[in-house]
Amino acid sequence: MGEQLRVLVTGGNGNLGSWISDSLASAGHSVTILGRTRNQFIKNRDYAFIPCDLTDREQVRSQLKGCAFSHVIHMSSANDAGSPDYSELAFRVNTLGTKYLLENLDLASLKGFQYFSTFHVYGRNSGRITEEIPPNPRHDYASTHLFAEHYVQQYHNTHGLPYVIWRLSNSYGAPKFVDSTKWYLILNDLSRMAFEKKEIRLNSNGRAQRDLIWMGDVCKIVERALNVTPSLNSSYNLGSSKTYRMLDVAHAVQKAYEEAYGDALPIHLNDQDTTEHDQALLFDCSKLQKIIPFEAVENFKAEAKKIFQLLEENMS
Repeated sequence: MGEQLRVLVTGGNGNLGSWISDSLASAGHSVTILGRTRNQFIKNRDYAFIPCDLTDREQVRSQLKGCAFSHVIHMSSANDAGSPDYSELAFRVNTLGTKYLLENLDLASLKGFQYFSTFHVYGRNSGRITEEIPPNPRHDYASTHLFAEHYVQQYHNTHGLPYVIWRLSNSYGAPKFVDSTKWYLILNDLSRMAFEKKEIRLNSNGRAQRDLIWMGDVCKIVERALNVTPSLNSSYNLGSSKTYRMLDVAHAVQKAYEEAYGDALPIHLNDQDTTEHDQALLFDCSKLQKIIPFEAVENFKAEAKKIFQLLEENMS
């Protein structure tokens, strides 16, 4: 095992954050999670936990006072775009929360800062998407992440912050805890639908395309980036560079269900949806591949089975 690093993971008790926290701890690193509340994930683990609302500048200052970390993985984000006050919430959490975090970290001890942004900053869902494409956000979730990116780059320019910005596509993996707020994500939603309804019913024709990356692959890349010297100091697309239709994911869940329970699982499409989705999508991650080579795996079926098991355990 290599050097033990002191890592702060903001939002480390969230959907992807919980995967990354567990992965870093399994690799022998000292993990501290910063989040608003002690949810089920935290209660089932022995991680050091800093309760903190990143929108409260004074609270961030007091909670981080005297703390020193070698690395920070910043994942805290406001994702509930359906709320009526989302614009203000997203700006306070995603943008100002990032600023408050940066101004209160012990930068002298910090060897790396990884910020999780989103591919939505490009404002595109088709064609070849590279880091050379100028950002063109189309909603508050994207805009507030882009503003946060600028704060990270600002601190690099003014304080020498060693950083990497991940423009993440769509990650998937079984939730670590049943009270996750991310059951609306495609694999989680279809797997729970299969488990509870004994069928899959799509609201579309299933032809929409997404770049989907397994959370296990994201964890490996994050861990490898901890040891990249000198720091990457740039923005990188983080995805699988593989395109999947929603129907592909549904078929994987169908196979997982039939293997797990021995029963047929029907898939129903919306025949009224005539959208063609004929424009190809390539989320190009070649810039990252030059620094951290990786081969993304397709793990839908295995993760769907884990979701079934999680739901079964919750029933007992």
